[in-house]
Amino acid sequence: MKIVVTDTPVEADVEFVVQGLWKHNSQFDAVDITPLFLTIRDDDNHILGGLVARTWWKGLEVQYLWIGEQARGTGKGREMMLKAEEVARERGCSMAYVDTFNFQARGFYEKLGYAVYGSMDGYLDKYTRYYLKKSF
Repeated sequence: MKIVVTDTPVEADVEFVVQGLWKHNSQFDAVDITPLFLTIRDDDNHILGGLVARTWWKGLEVQYLWIGEQARGTGKGREMMLKAEEVARERGCSMAYVDTFNFQARGFYEKLGYAVYGSMDGYLDKYTRYYLKKSF
């Protein structure tokens, strides 16, 4: 056996590892991962912001939320989060969770009812990562 290190993994290899984990997890409960993707678009269909998430095991996992400069301050980020939570509840979810850095959007999530349940200092020796959750 050997350990292989790469910065450019073959997508099929990544999928093999992920599927191996889900196969293991399915021994304990059905794996019901469903992607969730929302975007804000202008009249020309250009993306001004987006939310990448997934639902599984009754949880909404917000992986990425980005709002471009043109759309910041318009309330669209809040609308996307509320829509994602709505879809998650329709899918049977009872909680949501997200992480963010101290220079990003902690206050934004807290205004939406998320609470910090953990943090980790030391990113570049100057940033803190916060982990937040919300129950529905």
